[in-house]
Amino acid sequence: MPLNTPLEALTEALILAITAPDDDRANRAIALADEIAALCPAGHIALAKRAALDYLRSLDGAPANG
Repeated sequence: MPLNTPLEALTEALILAITAPDDDRANRAIALADEIAALCPAGHIALAKRAALDYLRSLDGAPANG
């Protein structure tokens, strides 16, 4: 999936950090998320966090707004 905006890239990096199969990959994703977040306004960071959590909740079958 092509990432068109820093917001999309940050959301994906956050998802990768949470779902990483090991600590090394999680740490690399966290570092990437930090780098991308430095390019985003604070409001976009909050949106990316929410989008990542909503996506992960949808995988578990939990309500996205709960």
